[in-house]
Amino acid sequence: EGSSPAVPDAGTDAVVSSDAGGTSDVAIATDTGSTQSDTTTGISDVAGADTQEPTPDTPTGDTPADVHRALLASLADQVIIKTYNDFVDATEALVTATAAYAASPEASGQEEARAAYHAAMDIWQRAEVLQVGPAGSMTSALGGQDLRDEIYSWPSVNSCRVDQEVVEQAYTDAAVFGEELTNVRGLDALEYLLFPPESGNGCKASSSINKNGSWDEVVQSGELEARRATYAATLATLLAGEAKDLRDLWTQGAAQFSDELGNAGDGSETYPTAQDGLNAVSDAMFYVEKITKDMKLAMPAGVSGCEEDTCPDDLESQHGKRSAQNVEQNLIALQALFLGSYDGAAQAPGFDELLIDIGAEALAQDMTDKIAAAIEVAANVSGTYAELLASDAQKVVDVHAAVKAFTDLLKTEFVSTLDLALPKSAAGDND
Repeated sequence: EGSSPAVPDAGTDAVVSSDAGGTSDVAIATDTGSTQSDTTTGISDVAGADTQEPTPDTPTGDTPADVHRALLASLADQVIIKTYNDFVDATEALVTATAAYAASPEASGQEEARAAYHAAMDIWQRAEVLQVGPAGSMTSALGGQDLRDEIYSWPSVNSCRVDQEVVEQAYTDAAVFGEELTNVRGLDALEYLLFPPESGNGCKASSSINKNGSWDEVVQSGELEARRATYAATLATLLAGEAKDLRDLWTQGAAQFSDELGNAGDGSETYPTAQDGLNAVSDAMFYVEKITKDMKLAMPAGVSGCEEDTCPDDLESQHGKRSAQNVEQNLIALQALFLGSYDGAAQAPGFDELLIDIGAEALAQDMTDKIAAAIEVAANVSGTYAELLASDAQKVVDVHAAVKAFTDLLKTEFVSTLDLALPKSAAGDND
């Protein structure tokens, strides 16, 4: 198994900045299909490769490059932009629900805010698998702007820092608070605020808010829930703005990123060849291999990276207890990328059609069947992963096995058949 990003100690005072979101490295231009991606120079690391800029595709009629561009343009519209539009709608509903909760911090308002949070997180967990362009890491994704971390920074989370902000109340000015580090903002911080410990905090006894009594003062004043509700409303407002910004980068203006991807190799400044565009989408799909399978399933279930029978502390959703839903939504987005849309639209090309067009019908069907089977296994889990790890961990292991059946094909036959570059983070992974 590959190594996983370190998760900050949630009980310290230290301010922990977010990493690149734990996503896999994005492949840079290659025309061999067997070369690992280079995340710093953008140049193929094949021995003897020259260092000239890649030659853009020159379409002449219905060439393979034209077919690839049609696929990329369709995926941008049918999958990526659709997901971002849905997320904008969900965050607007979240703003309404959290504002009502802040105005009247009662149990009913909290439940409505939680429901809106779940709806927004369902959509964002799909977006986690779509880290192409602006949402991706600046250090590894072509066109990346680190915008994913602005919205969701897991596994860089720190509940103690969130509790410190509850005491300090800097969140009252949303514009100013938007400059704070990502581990006190975003969906992960919002989850903690909406599903908090009753009156305790996530800091160690040696933390300043516990040593100097400032936390106890907030609790004894009766203001704790009101502060958390107001903080949650601020985060929802910031999320709504970030959701619009990300969506608009794909849909607005002369430099909209949907054109960058759809015109790969034909005028795109981001993707010199159509194959670069395919590699970018393929690399995004590897989120399910390295993050969903390895971090969200294998580690907590004790399959790998865990020195005990199980490691429930490694579950993604520690407070909202929605780790199972997150995995399911990751798989739904993966299926959409592979088949070309969420609803199986007949006119939406997918990677399955690329495989069929080059005579790999059996592989296309095998992958179609295995992703459907993985979604079915994930959806049929009864109870939270935390409950299952305590009583029937095999159920979580079964989800891992079903996901692995698909990703084993993804990182072998899929990339080799379509001449795609294997992300560097997946190289040498023989699980």
